[in-house]
Amino acid sequence: MASTSVDPRSYVDFEPRIEWFKGKESDTIIVDVSGFKKEQLKVLINSAGNLKISGERPIEGSHWSRFLRSFTIPKNRNMRGIQAKFDGDEGLLYVILPISITTPEFIPTIPTKPQDSSTVTSTQQEASSLGKKEVPKMQEKVEEKDRISGENTTEDYTEDKAAIGSARKGSAAVAVASVVNKRKVVILCVILGVMVSLGLAIYLSYRLKGL
Repeated sequence: MASTSVDPRSYVDFEPRIEWFKGKESDTIIVDVSGFKKEQLKVLINSAGNLKISGERPIEGSHWSRFLRSFTIPKNRNMRGIQAKFDGDEGLLYVILPISITTPEFIPTIPTKPQDSSTVTSTQQEASSLGKKEVPKMQEKVEEKDRISGENTTEDYTEDKAAIGSARKGSAAVAVASVVNKRKVVILCVILGVMVSLGLAIYLSYRLKGL
């Protein structure tokens, strides 16, 4: 019967000294891992943006020393650009977190000439005074326009009335003249008829006497 060997490890947890330095282009996490080798360290990053640094090393016999530290990576860090460097001489682990560089959207601006506050105030005062002066002038113009339009309406009414009267008088005169002319024509016709009748009578009497 084969015997199975079980690794009787006992772990001693410890807290390594950690420093976080922030820079303009990147942040650097420095972990003091004195006594550890490179192959005994692990640096893991998951999709949630969590950074885990861990290590295990034997102390003596079946006793092991281990540590585990977790960090939340800021949102403005370049996840793909994270690097880990181990310095065995100093016993330090460097984890570099580069800052994402976002190009700001270019928005063209039109330079405007600054105005003196006194000039702006004086301009506003002039505009206000001009507005106050223009209001009564506009009211006077409107009143004058209404008055002129009223006068013109009265004059037009008087002229129309006079024109209607003269037209009536003219039509009446024309009617009277036409009646008088008709009478004159009738009288002339009668006179001519009488004269023609007299002439025929004289002519016939003269002829009868000659026979």
